[in-house]
Formats: sequence, structure tokens, C-alpha cells
Amino acid sequence: MRRAVLMVVVAGLVAAACTTGNGAVASPTPAKTADIKRAKLDIAYSAFVDQDVHHVTSKKALEAALDAVQAEITSAGGKAGAAMPDFQDTDNPQTADFNKFAQVVSQLVVQNTQVSADRIADAAIGGMIKASPDCHTYYLDSTGKLRNSSGKTGTGSGAMVPSAGTSLGGPDQAGLTGKMLPGGIAYLTWHEFAVTGTYKITDAVKAMLDKALAQGAKAWLFDLRANVGGNGADLMASWFLNGEQTLSVVVKTGNAGTATANKDLRLGAAYQLPIAIILNDRGGSAPEVLSASLKEGKRATIVGKTSIGCLGATSPTHMNDGAEISVTVQEFTGALTGTKYNNNGIVPDVAADDATAVDKAVEILKQKI
Repeated sequence: MRRAVLMVVVAGLVAAACTTGNGAVASPTPAKTADIKRAKLDIAYSAFVDQDVHHVTSKKALEAALDAVQAEITSAGGKAGAAMPDFQDTDNPQTADFNKFAQVVSQLVVQNTQVSADRIADAAIGGMIKASPDCHTYYLDSTGKLRNSSGKTGTGSGAMVPSAGTSLGGPDQAGLTGKMLPGGIAYLTWHEFAVTGTYKITDAVKAMLDKALAQGAKAWLFDLRANVGGNGADLMASWFLNGEQTLSVVVKTGNAGTATANKDLRLGAAYQLPIAIILNDRGGSAPEVLSASLKEGKRATIVGKTSIGCLGATSPTHMNDGAEISVTVQEFTGALTGTKYNNNGIVPDVAADDATAVDKAVEILKQKI
């Protein structure tokens, strides 16, 4: 009987422990879940590590992202200092790595509620891409703010149209301007390789070359400083080459082939005049492709300063909130010389500062006429 009474008392205590004061059964308190825009971060991480031509590793990408998150929290007056997880040093996305990263970021956000989820995600992605800097790799957030990975900024001037000479026309919508300088040197500059439904820079430049030839042109001087790029550089290079190889394409898995000038697009003998191209560290991409192609073929003399080094191609990944991450998936090297132009730039054959570049180019061309 005493044993039975004891069992009833124990049962009563257990029942009391499992009930609230009003008789309802208590449920475990759910763990607080932080909003870190996890799906967006996962997309950005996977696209970056999977595609980056420079073989950025999971470790480098996630360490850079976490450092950026902690810096963002600290700048907002929060407390960071989370320990860095052990990530894998491999150039493929790793689910386990991303889960570790997401867990640490979630803990930081729970402790620092003053920093929004969007701000955390933008900081993480912006920091991540800096682990593999390249002018083509960037992050555009949902507000339209652009974050470049390379951080390079040009210090040189734009093109400097000479005061001497007679006009060949311009500027047009791509900034194309031409002058016939003393001695038969045709100076041309444009600020964009623009192609629209009603305009092609290649057609506009070709028309100006025709006009210059009619006025007795003996040499071509292309001033491509501060040219922002676009389309048509390959076609223009083919005008002055004879089917030579120009640039090799390198992707993450190795060499992806070699570009060759289109022999069918070579212009007639009247157009095959000495060429000088002026570059500096402003602008890039298409003007560099044209310059490197003609430099490889020993068809042009490059004058000025080393260019910014933006010779590659990108793959954009769009996100549901309108943001975009663009990753460099190709870079170009010299087909004949093996020179790595991307991120290094085109070294001029004749160095010149911005103030004297045109004069030096003119002097070189006069010696070749």
C-alpha cells in the first residue's frame, strides 16, 4: 500500500512538471532564426566559386565574406569577433562550408539586430568577390549600388584631340572625332565601342577612314584613352591583320581555344598604313582587345601608359530581388607571345605621359611613313 501511494505521488509530480498554471501542456520555446538572406548568399557563393577563372577557393571566398560581415557589424556599432570556421581549400562550392558560414552569420545577426539582413548580405557578397579581384567581377545590389572586386581606378586623362589639323568630323554619339594632322596622319578617337539598332561604331570608324584616305592619309593614330569598351574590337582588328592568331581564351578548366583574325574582313592595301594606338590606365576591355590583337600581330605601336588590364569575359547571375553577381569566366592571353594581359594590362612599346603621348605617336608614325 505504501508503494502504491509513492507511485501516485511521483506521477503527480511528473504531471505538474508538464503542465502550466492554467492546465495547458507547455511547448518547447523555438530557437530564434535570423534572416540572413541565406538563399541569396548561397546563390552568390556557388556562382562565384564554381565559375571564377582564377580558381578562388571556398576558403578564400567565405573567409573574405565573413570578414566583411563582421566589419559591417562593427561599423554599425555592433559586436563582432566571431571565430573563423575551418573551410576547405578547394575551388569548388562546398555545402558543408556554406552551412558553417551561414551558422556563424546567423549568430552574429541574432546578437546585432540593428543591422538589416539586406545590409549583411550585401556586405558578405561585396567582400566575397574581393577574394579574386578582376575588373569584370562585380556585385550590383538591389538598390543599384555597384561593388567592383578589383578596386582599380584609372588616374590618366581622356583622349586629347590635337588643336592642329583639319576636321574629319565628329563627335558623334560614340564620341567619334577625327582630324587630319600635318604629314598625313589621321587622328581618330572615340569613347565607346557602341553598337545599337541604328548605329555601329565599326561602320562609323570605317566611314571616317574612307574620308581620311580621300584626303591623303598616310598613317592611322587611334587615341583610345578612357574608352569604356563595347563591341566591334575583333572586327576592327581583322581589318588590319591577315588571318593571324590574336588572343588565346583561358577558362577555369584550361585553354578554350584561340581567336583568329577574319581574313575575309581585311581591308584593301590602301588601308594598310602604319598604326599607333595611345592607351593609359583609364577605360579598358574592347580598346585593349583591339590593341593587344594588333600588338600580337606586330601591326601597331602602343604608346602611352600600361592599360588597366580588363581583357576577359563575364557570366552574370541574376537574383530574385534584382541584384546581380557577375563573375569572370574567361581571360585573354597573347596567342603568339603568351603574354597574360588580363589584370596586368598592355605595356606600351613607347612610354609617354598623357601630355606628350600624341606628339610621341606622331613622331613614331612619321618615321614609318
